Amino acid sequence: MASMAVTALPTTRIEAFDGLRGVAAAIVVLYHYLCLMHPHLAPSMGSSLTGLADTPLHMLWNGRFAVAVFFVLSGFVMAAAADRRRGALISNVVTRYLRLALPVTASCLLAWVWLSAFPDSARALQQTLAEPSRWLNFTYQEPIRHAWYAAADGLAATFVRGYSRFNNVLWTMQIELLGSLGIFLLYFVAQGRIRLFALAASGLAIVAWLPDSYLAFVLGAAFYEAHRRGALLPVPPVVPIVALVAAVLLGSPGEGAHLRLDLPEVPEQWHVGRPRGLVPVLAAGLLLYGVLTLPALARIFAARVPVLFGRISFGLYLLHVPPLYTVVAWAHLNGISEALIAPAYFGGVLLLALLFTLAVDEPLLRRLTDLRRSLASGDAPQALFWRRQQ
Repeated sequence: MASMAVTALPTTRIEAFDGLRGVAAAIVVLYHYLCLMHPHLAPSMGSSLTGLADTPLHMLWNGRFAVAVFFVLSGFVMAAAADRRRGALISNVVTRYLRLALPVTASCLLAWVWLSAFPDSARALQQTLAEPSRWLNFTYQEPIRHAWYAAADGLAATFVRGYSRFNNVLWTMQIELLGSLGIFLLYFVAQGRIRLFALAASGLAIVAWLPDSYLAFVLGAAFYEAHRRGALLPVPPVVPIVALVAAVLLGSPGEGAHLRLDLPEVPEQWHVGRPRGLVPVLAAGLLLYGVLTLPALARIFAARVPVLFGRISFGLYLLHVPPLYTVVAWAHLNGISEALIAPAYFGGVLLLALLFTLAVDEPLLRRLTDLRRSLASGDAPQALFWRRQQ
C-alpha cells in the first residue's frame, strides 16, 4: 500500500509538514508561557528545575528544539522553492524578505500597542514573583518611543542585529532570512551533482565557522534533494523508527542536560540540550526524516488540527509573546487566578493568530505571488498593489 510520504512529489505541498510546523508553533507558545509563569519547568529560566526537563516528556514544551524544527523545515521548503525557480534569484530574495519583514513589522507594531498600554508590567512582575523568571530580562524595559521605532525594528533592525526590542521571539528572523538567502544563492549557482557537493561543503563551513543553527537549512535542503531523488525510500521500517526514537531522545533534553546527566565530555557545540548547538539540529533532521518515511507519523501530522495550526503558525509565532509580558503579567499582578489567565491567554492568541492569518499573512502571500510573476514577466512591480484582487 503506497504511503502519503512515498507518493508526495517534490513540487507537491506535504501536508504533514504543515502539521509539524503547527505543532512546533504550539510548543513554542506553551514554552514561553511556562517561562513566565512556571520557570522551574523551563531550563535556565528559574532558580530551580524539575527533573522532567531531561526526559522525553520535555519535548512537549521544549520551544528551543521546536525552533530547530522550524529551521530544518525552512531549509526543505526553501530548497523546493529555489529548485522550481532556479533562475529567479532576485525575485526569490525580494519576495522572501517581504514575506518575513512585513508580518514581522506588523507584529512589532502590535507589540508597541501592548507595551504602550502596559509599559511596566514585566518589571513589576519580576519584582514581585517568588521565583522570578530570567526570561523577563529579555523583554522591553525602556521608555516606549514613537511607533516608527517599532516599524523600523520590524523592517530592518531585527534582521540586522538579530533581535527585536519589542518582540523577543524575533531573534530567529535574521537566521530565517540569511539561511533562506543562502539556499537561494546555492541553488542559483549549482545544479545537478555539483549542488550535492556544494551542500556538503556548506555544511562543513557552517560547522567550522558559522552559528550551528544555519546547518539546519543545509540539512533541510539535503533532505529535499534526497526526497526528490527517491533516495529516502524504501528502507526497512526499523530505520525510520530508530531515527524517530533518536530524535526524541536527543531533542527533548533541556539546556544544561549534558552536564546534569553526566554525559561524556565532547566539544560544547555537541552538548545534548545546548539550545543552538548541533544536537538539536540533527535531532530536528531525524524528526523530518521520520515524517518523510513513516506513514503513520505523517498521518498524525497531516490530521485536521495540526494542519490548522500549521496554517496559522506564522501568526501564532509572531504574536504570542508580547501579550505575555504585558496583558498576562498585568493580570497576574492584579490577582487574577491562573485558572482564568491560562485559558484566556491560549484562546486569545489562537484567535489573534487566525485573524492575523486572514487579514495579513494570507493576503500578503497572494500579493507576493503576483509580485513574483510580475518580476518574472518584466511588468512594473509598482502597479502590482493596485491590481484588483481576482
